Amino acid sequence: MKIIVSPLDWGLGHATRCVAIIKAWLAKGADVEIASAACHKDFFSQEFPNLLWHEAPAYDIRYPAHGILMPLWALRQLPHLKKVMKEENKWLANLVERRKPEQIISDNRFGFFNPKVKSTYITHQLRIAFPKPFIIFEKLGENWHRSIMRNFDEILVPDYPEFPGLAGKLSHPSYTDKKIKYIGPISRLHSIPLLGEQPKAERASSKTIDILALLSGPEPQRSVFEQEAVKRLLVTPGEHCLVRGLPGESEVPNLPFPVFNHLSAEDLREKILASRTVLCRSGYSTVMDLHLLKANAIFVPTPGQTEQEYLAELAASQNFLPYPHE
Repeated sequence: MKIIVSPLDWGLGHATRCVAIIKAWLAKGADVEIASAACHKDFFSQEFPNLLWHEAPAYDIRYPAHGILMPLWALRQLPHLKKVMKEENKWLANLVERRKPEQIISDNRFGFFNPKVKSTYITHQLRIAFPKPFIIFEKLGENWHRSIMRNFDEILVPDYPEFPGLAGKLSHPSYTDKKIKYIGPISRLHSIPLLGEQPKAERASSKTIDILALLSGPEPQRSVFEQEAVKRLLVTPGEHCLVRGLPGESEVPNLPFPVFNHLSAEDLREKILASRTVLCRSGYSTVMDLHLLKANAIFVPTPGQTEQEYLAELAASQNFLPYPHE
């Protein structure tokens, strides 16, 4: 059975969580191919050097600097989103004709569906978060996303079915749909069956790192966060480590603690398990990673991403992670 998997190119999180999906299908004996924007090529080349990769159209979205601007930003992005969706749907139709897959899997790519093959959509954001002054518009966002999902045959939600799960209102909308299936949290750092079972406990690891700064997300905010993280690590006593989230880079800055542009899943898991605290963005893929590894986190939401602000507050209030958050 041939499967084509394609993640959205807003940061690295959609690509990293697709690793678990790809490995699950490979374990079933499927022939898996990957379609992604060029920015993810280096990442997938390192994770799956033997799999065929296709360059898909890029969404190339940059978030607003301030969350209060999100509604206006969203309206302005609609023409661009429609253009890319049309482009990728046409591109995919050609790919389906050439590669003839039995199933295609989209991680939040709105136009990655085709009526000739089973089309699966992965998302945790059935409801789109808006800033508090504009929460009234969340219903409109929910309806818009629901209209997009009608093009797919099934919807897989990487969260627990019981509210609040890990994503709260984002993954538990006001409506029900028989196409929606909750598969539990997924992570490239923690191997679990995609059937909603509770994850197995991780083995104990000695804590040799005081703060692990784990960077991710789209530019320019990734670089801004790197500057802030480095400043904090330099003035905080202890043994620290920085992972920059740049799989395509070769040079690393000269700093008085270990710095990595990118780590394999195995190496990153070991670093997290060896850390007393992880300093990171509160993107949902990261939330799932740290939840499954039972890690202590200091979440710093990306400015302008209301979703990350909501997830950080929810994680703290629900005590998803085993230690208090800052």
